[in-house]
Amino acid sequence: MFKFVLVAALVPALALANVNFRACPNRAPTPTSLKVNDCYGDNCVLVARKPLRAQAIGIVSRYNSNTATIKIIARFLGKDVGYRVRPELTNACKGVVGGCPIVAGRTYNFVFVDEVLEVPAVNIPVEIEVSVSGDRGVVLGCVRFDAWIARR
Repeated sequence: MFKFVLVAALVPALALANVNFRACPNRAPTPTSLKVNDCYGDNCVLVARKPLRAQAIGIVSRYNSNTATIKIIARFLGKDVGYRVRPELTNACKGVVGGCPIVAGRTYNFVFVDEVLEVPAVNIPVEIEVSVSGDRGVVLGCVRFDAWIARR
């Protein structure tokens, strides 16, 4: 089950490491750092049916927004493998430290926790794109990173 958790409650319990990431083609703001499980640099293995914990730190939105919606896409060789955040869990305001609204020019942090990573494909390398959209579809932040989806 997915859960959104505030950073203040999450940070002491997690030993997250920085993962290399890149900007999305839409030129949306990126965080200053991205931590995913025990990934570091270009080495990131996500295990199916195990927890996924991610923390994006230092995103500066270009837009004001009363809402924030998360979307995650995993791609293998450029093709979407079908991973989706369940609709009832897409409210990214619950994962934004301080909650919504998002204010243009201010820095915010975002935390995403998936207690049991349910993925439709395993034992493949994927590119993961995480984006947060706001009012009227404006993109508040977006990042891409590479990972290996493994069986437990």
